[in-house]
Amino acid sequence: MLPTGSDGSRRREKGARAVPRTVNVAVVGAGGAAQVVHLPILKRLQDLNVAGLVDSDLSKARTIAQRFQVEAVAPTLDDLAETADFDAVLICSPTSEHESGVLSALSHGAHVMCERPFVTRSAAARRLIDAASEAGRELMIANNLRYRFDLRAIKHFVANGEAGAVQHIRSNWLNRRSRRPRRGWRRDPSRAGGGALMDLGAQALDVLLWILDYPVVERLCARSRGEGEVETSAVVHLALAGGTSASVEVTWELIDEKDRHTVVVLGTRGSAFSYPLQLLTETESGVMDVTPPIDRPPSELYTDSYRQEWGDFLRHVRGEKALASQEDQVRLLEVLEACYLSAREGREVAL
Repeated sequence: MLPTGSDGSRRREKGARAVPRTVNVAVVGAGGAAQVVHLPILKRLQDLNVAGLVDSDLSKARTIAQRFQVEAVAPTLDDLAETADFDAVLICSPTSEHESGVLSALSHGAHVMCERPFVTRSAAARRLIDAASEAGRELMIANNLRYRFDLRAIKHFVANGEAGAVQHIRSNWLNRRSRRPRRGWRRDPSRAGGGALMDLGAQALDVLLWILDYPVVERLCARSRGEGEVETSAVVHLALAGGTSASVEVTWELIDEKDRHTVVVLGTRGSAFSYPLQLLTETESGVMDVTPPIDRPPSELYTDSYRQEWGDFLRHVRGEKALASQEDQVRLLEVLEACYLSAREGREVAL
């Protein structure tokens, strides 16, 4: 049982604490991210128990809980805490609910993994990072692309200097047009904070900047298009400190047989391409292909990235790794804010 606070509610003690080998995880949000990605992985991880599922739609939550053999269901995390103990919380509710969800999890003494987009404003990101630091808890943003084998190989290739000085880097996330009209919270700017630029651009921008160790963005220019209340496609051109240029393209409206997600790095001594991975570097004897072998199809690389992400998060939770900084997520949100300003006003924006 949890200690009782002065208001009668039960709260976990603040500060560092040892977490048992078996970690109890509460899942907030029973939508697609939970059903398709996280719950199938969590139910297969050793030394992990899904303690409960939280969703305001209790009927849906009960259906999903039954499918994944999760015993406890509740409309709020506070309600779940009355009947179940949890060491960590996964937030995969609509973006507009992330801030309150993270704060609620921290108030219960839990470590937190939050799906991306993290939040829609840099000020909110700062508040949450500071709150997690004050509580002594891990707050990880679920940027699973950072755990893809091919993208980690590109980052290592660049860091080792095999590409030379990076002159340009490009990241795109192009999703096919759906045959059915897109509905749901991602089309509601009050809940999603934006359209394709927020939904896909947050991860496309993050992986681009992460590969380069998050350089300063000096200025940018963004253009977006779309029908309805949110943009369905966007292009961003960025000037980075040190003279590197960068570009990001995102869309929900790609006319193709499959989605296309690509990272390209062009350097003075080499180049890198993802999907499929290819690393090329210039040597005295000519161009050498230094691509490491990958024995998995792209679909498995995607799933593996989430498994690797959860493994890393759980090491933090168990105290096997020091708490990780999420400061770069404040900078990411500042860049996204500048993108929307640029697209809205039709001008270049300096950061």
